Amino acid sequence: MAWDRIIGQQRIKQLLQRMYSNNRIPHALLFHGPDGVGKEAVALEFARVLNCAAGEWDACGTCPSCRAMAKLQHPHLKLVFALPARGEDQDDSAVDKLSSDEVEEINAQIAEKAANPYHRIVIPKASIIKISSIRDIRREASFRAGSGRTVVVICEADRMNPQAANALLKTLEEPSGDLLLILTTSRRDALLPTILSRCQLLRFDMLSEDDILAGLQRLPDIDRDSIVAAAHLAAGNYRIAMEMVHEGGLLGREEVLEYVRAVVLNNPVRLMQRIQQILDQEDRQTLARFLVSVASWFRDVLALQEGADRLINSDFRDSIEKFAVHYPDARCSEAVSEIENSIALIPKNVHLVTMMIVLSQRLRRCIIEPGA
Repeated sequence: MAWDRIIGQQRIKQLLQRMYSNNRIPHALLFHGPDGVGKEAVALEFARVLNCAAGEWDACGTCPSCRAMAKLQHPHLKLVFALPARGEDQDDSAVDKLSSDEVEEINAQIAEKAANPYHRIVIPKASIIKISSIRDIRREASFRAGSGRTVVVICEADRMNPQAANALLKTLEEPSGDLLLILTTSRRDALLPTILSRCQLLRFDMLSEDDILAGLQRLPDIDRDSIVAAAHLAAGNYRIAMEMVHEGGLLGREEVLEYVRAVVLNNPVRLMQRIQQILDQEDRQTLARFLVSVASWFRDVLALQEGADRLINSDFRDSIEKFAVHYPDARCSEAVSEIENSIALIPKNVHLVTMMIVLSQRLRRCIIEPGA
């Protein structure tokens, strides 16, 4: 059953199943909650159910509709996400002014999303959802290809620019036939209150370590130690956990070592240079993975302080042991808590440079001010 691909979120599944069984599906849903917990994955599975020929809560997976949904190539499904801005005219579609290379990248990202519904679609030089993408929704609504329900999934809806948000508001005020809009966001407060008021809100829960562990255990050719470490370190974010086990574990540990050194030395210029290097990738998800790696460093120091021998970053044991010896009273547990609090702020509308400066100051106090 395809719902088995969804990690955790039993409460959300039950709510949607009740809507489906009672035929009381609203014209607009807003899936909100922490990053990487399956909001888009649930939206795609719900779209599959609404168009499956079997007409059951568990989509059959074999009918032509299910096969098209599996490839994200169904005429009743549209994904909306941030695209490069190219000064479109009013009648242009969202992709009319894009280069062939950009269109090829979009298709590659959609294919990856089809293979892994937890994949985050990222297009180079794309930071906003454009008004042309929202205008395209109306065109989709006017196209009917047989039975079923047209579902538009607006990924990271908080990335709509003001023009796009106002255009969407008009669509929400005048719902069209069997069109279902599903907005997803980790930053609900960044959306217009008028948009929130016209959607039925479903709050997604943080995934437990057991949820993530169960999901990772289904992946082929992944060793048990990597799975356990990723489930423990991902802080409820299944997408980060998958990236960790697929991409050889923690991100940029050499960069982590340099960052920790810059924090300890308290050289403002060097620290700002290091923070800027971290943020240059302009990807909040990558920053979250970096901070997960920083947390793993402090967890290893804490393990040594408590007499444990097994480390997450075992190949950096020498550096970790030297740090533990030099700062024997470092409050590592508190440092991990500070990092986890910062990770929780990343999906929200915070200034990342300021957040990293504040975190760095707090980490330094945890390291050099024992018992403070």
